Amino acid sequence: MKVTEGTIQQLRSEGTFLYDMSMINHFISCPSSYHKRHELGLMRNDLRLSTPLMFGSSVHRGIESWYANDKDDQQALEAFKLSFREHEEQPKLGKTGKELRAVYTLLFGCSLLTAYFNKYRGEVRTLMENEIPVAEELTEGIYLAGRIDKVFEVSGKLVFQDHKTSKYYQNFRLNPNGQFMNYKFLVQKLSGRKASGELDMLGVALNKGVNELLRREPFDYTEDQMREWRDSVVMWIKRMGSARELNQWPQSWNCEPYFKECQFLPLCTLPVSSARENLVQSMYHVDFWDPFSVE
Repeated sequence: MKVTEGTIQQLRSEGTFLYDMSMINHFISCPSSYHKRHELGLMRNDLRLSTPLMFGSSVHRGIESWYANDKDDQQALEAFKLSFREHEEQPKLGKTGKELRAVYTLLFGCSLLTAYFNKYRGEVRTLMENEIPVAEELTEGIYLAGRIDKVFEVSGKLVFQDHKTSKYYQNFRLNPNGQFMNYKFLVQKLSGRKASGELDMLGVALNKGVNELLRREPFDYTEDQMREWRDSVVMWIKRMGSARELNQWPQSWNCEPYFKECQFLPLCTLPVSSARENLVQSMYHVDFWDPFSVE
């Protein structure tokens, strides 16, 4: 089902929890960190938004606008710039004192999007959905959510598309990929039709021409692969439910996920638990994760 902003609150009021693959992966990585972020909704006051993440989100905005406005380049570029301007990366000094070129800039983003628009302007496919938030029941009482970037009709077949912006554009794992398997499940449940996927990669690099950074790669999963994914998801969500019932959220000591210090390290290293409440009030605020946000 397509959802609105009130869907999460409505389901929670009914005692039903909504999950996406980011939440499940967070729990697998560290139940303690998951609990603080997703069950309590804590966020560090001094946490800065990731420049690469905001660049990717802004590129999504640009492409969404392009398709929504009859492939109008100017409107799309303005949507990108409006979203990214305040997050633009600035040049930094290297260890030798030499200025290093910034990668995530308005200029690079506009050049990348312009190349994208020129490459795909004449594509023969019908856009069915553009940036849709979806939630479906995987099994009784277990709902999965996600935001589908695009759904196309291509030669009579349904294809869902996911945009990615990454410096690791040449080495992106498609199989297994829990996020993409979730999208396949959601699109097929929503449409009642078989659907395959397409990675829409917009790479990030300064030593390559922008046209070299663009590629689309089809992928799909068999019924057996989807069954294994489903069984695994159900198992992990049941473990999450058990942790909630017992109120037991063990640490995994994975304190630098994605090569960055976990935002909850100050809470996990408190010498006395009685100081926890004061630390939470001084360093954190409540802002629950939105599984329908542009990722």
